[in-house]
Amino acid sequence: MKKFNLMQIVPALSSGGVEQGTLDLANYIAEKEIRNLIVSNGGRMLSYLNKKYVHHYKLPVHSKNFFIMPFIGRKINTIIKENNINILHIRSRAPAWLIPYIDKKNLITVSTFHNVYGHENIIKKTYNTALSKTDYIVAISKYVKEEIIEHYRINPHKISVINRGVDTKFFDPKIINENELINFLKKNNIPNDKKIILYPGRLTDWKGQLEFLNVVEKIKDERFFFCFAGDDKNLNFKKKIIYEINKKNLQNRCKILGHLNRNDLKLMYHCSDLVVSMPTKPEGFGRIISESLSMKKIILAYNFGGVKNQLENLDDIYKIDSRDHELLIEKIKFVLNSSSDNFEILKSKSRDYVEINFSKKNMLEEYIKFYRNILT
Repeated sequence: MKKFNLMQIVPALSSGGVEQGTLDLANYIAEKEIRNLIVSNGGRMLSYLNKKYVHHYKLPVHSKNFFIMPFIGRKINTIIKENNINILHIRSRAPAWLIPYIDKKNLITVSTFHNVYGHENIIKKTYNTALSKTDYIVAISKYVKEEIIEHYRINPHKISVINRGVDTKFFDPKIINENELINFLKKNNIPNDKKIILYPGRLTDWKGQLEFLNVVEKIKDERFFFCFAGDDKNLNFKKKIIYEINKKNLQNRCKILGHLNRNDLKLMYHCSDLVVSMPTKPEGFGRIISESLSMKKIILAYNFGGVKNQLENLDDIYKIDSRDHELLIEKIKFVLNSSSDNFEILKSKSRDYVEINFSKKNMLEEYIKFYRNILT
């Protein structure tokens, strides 16, 4: 069987699900002592790379400046030739526009649709179509595959579904360092005498934090404490959230934690009594769903998009119809006022389900099979 030599291109390695998946795959291949490449504009996640077998090239592939793309394309062609790359995997829309400038002789091109993306106007739709110009396409959920077939008229036979995967070995409630947990709670001033509700997600409008504050305002129970965790580099939106918290007089019940590294996020899941996710539009996958379930947490989530794919064979307790605030409030109160023992069997079954269907191990093995198949 022909050996695959892989190059992945992602705009940057700062934070996020796309970036995490890119790193996971690169490091998994490296574990097999197979050298592979990533091209990106760099970022803090570079420190997680296996430096021995994963080689990183820093180029401005995040740029949407069409004038510099031919020059970036030439540099990538040189790297491809020097390293005998035979599979080029484009992970995002901006670098997908480099495809016309890449020499595709002896090269198979792959792209990933991580979401449906905005297709409401012709400019956005045209920009997104660059991802469809590769030989093969990966969709990160059944929902994404169905949507891109409909909106971008892509041949379904060139699309493979490889679900995003979560690291169930890492996100395991049994593996918690108690001293780390105590220090984390102290450092972030998280009260130990309250019921903690975690709202994870990047601080940006469509992730739904502002809408969730309307729900928080209606819940008068002072025993409940709400934490927002996620990348907070969008300072304007962070100010909006702070303004709304102050306006609604929720300062003593809400806390913005901002970006948490993997270990701190795991600790935050562990100390939470409940997790909530209610984005204003469907997500392509929604990794926090499976992360929460892997940590044996009850998560209440809008039941649409890639989230629906993850929850479809699980108990209805997790599922909320989009924008049904009254049902969400009812379920928050029900879960937090019930004995945690009532849900133990459900939590264990849900974790087992994630391990079988949405684990990182499954995802990575699927990618290896996929790459080998397209080379034959």
